[in-house]
Amino acid sequence: MKILPVIIPCCLLFSCEPPQDEARTRPATPIIELEVTKEVTKTPSLLDSPEAKTEEVDHQSKFTFLPPKDNSVVLFGNYVSTRPESWLWVIPKTLFTTCNYSLPSFSSSDPALITIMQFKNEDSESIEKSIVRWKELFRSDGGGPISANLEPITVAGKPATQIVMHGEYMGAGSGWRLQNHMLFATIFRDETTTTYIKVLGPRKTIYSQKNSIDAFLEDTKWVEYPAEE
Repeated sequence: MKILPVIIPCCLLFSCEPPQDEARTRPATPIIELEVTKEVTKTPSLLDSPEAKTEEVDHQSKFTFLPPKDNSVVLFGNYVSTRPESWLWVIPKTLFTTCNYSLPSFSSSDPALITIMQFKNEDSESIEKSIVRWKELFRSDGGGPISANLEPITVAGKPATQIVMHGEYMGAGSGWRLQNHMLFATIFRDETTTTYIKVLGPRKTIYSQKNSIDAFLEDTKWVEYPAEE
């Protein structure tokens, strides 16, 4: 009866103790790092096909951003005319412009600008629509609406229409106006192309250049092949 009190505590002591040796000797789970490789798509290079040729477009030449080789004439499409001596070639501001020239003033006024544009007949607008659009850029010197004067003429043997309007001019989208300005436009077409010749600037400048403008239009000739710069 005296042995039981000793045996029981010893059993409890040894049965409750955790297996420390087993915990210390358990091997750790190895961590495996996987390297993910991405498939690389090779970008084709011109060096892979040395025989391939790329088409080069000379935009400057196409849109006449370079001065004409022969400065004595004005070339536009299938038309050519003698350049008045006082007219100075200037770089076109848009790709729609075939060519343009600055017309100096013989007084204290600013120069005017003659702009030549050409479109295929199916892409061009009617004269009536052009007049409506241009009149929106003008008002009379007193602030009222303006009228357009039309006159039939002949250019390069083809029927043409001259349109004149003047007053205060405001460029598209501008908040300023220039008084005593004038638009002097000539429109004519052939079998494929509609040509717009517009002179815009101070009224005094355009009046001083009127003889040169008339001479330019009278001298305009049709050539069977497109005129080259």
